[in-house]
Order: sequence, then C-alpha cells, then structure tokens
Amino acid sequence: MDSLNDLFQKTLYFGAGLVAVTIEQIERLDESIAAVQVEVQQTVDELIERGEQVVTQTQRSSPATDWQVAPLHRRLVMLLNGNESMARHLVEQAQEQHPDRSLVWIYEKVIHDLERDRGL
Repeated sequence: MDSLNDLFQKTLYFGAGLVAVTIEQIERLDESIAAVQVEVQQTVDELIERGEQVVTQTQRSSPATDWQVAPLHRRLVMLLNGNESMARHLVEQAQEQHPDRSLVWIYEKVIHDLERDRGL
C-alpha cells in the first residue's frame, strides 16, 4: 500500500512539475513573441520611412517632369507680369509648405491660388 501511495505522490509531483515547466515555457514564449512583434513593427516603420523618402525624391528629381514644369513656369511668370524672382519665391514657399508634393503639383497649386485670388 505504501508503494501505491508513493507512486500516487510521485505522479502528483510529476504533474505539478510538468505544469510549472509548461507555464515557464509559455511565459518565455510570450516574451519572445512580444520581442518579435516590436522588431517587426520597427522594420515596418523603417520600410515605410524609406519608401516615403524614395517616392519624395523621385517626385522632386524626375527628369520626366521638366517638360511638364516648363509651360507651368511660363504661365506663372506671365501671371506675375514677367517677375521671375516672385515666381521662384512663390514656388519655394509652396514647396516648404508641401514638401511631399511633386514640382508639377506645386506649380499648379501656385497658379490656381493666384488665379483664384485674382478672380480669374
């Protein structure tokens, strides 16, 4: 009978030890998952930032926009009665206010604002 009690007691201890080890493993796994989530979020944020930089840089330096900008620039200068420096100033000011926009968009915005203000 003692051996049966001893076996039952050892089985009980074994089960309690198994539960304790399992809980520890789950806690470590939770910590690992949390660390991976943080790392993944940091990587995603970095990729988004780099993508924004690439798109912004492409929008600003695209040689394909030169042919689009030239007529807009001429129109802006014409609206300003030939004042090139004022045209440059307005474009630079708009670029500071909207750094994420393309040069074509900037010119269109400046022209639109001038025409709106003049009632054209």
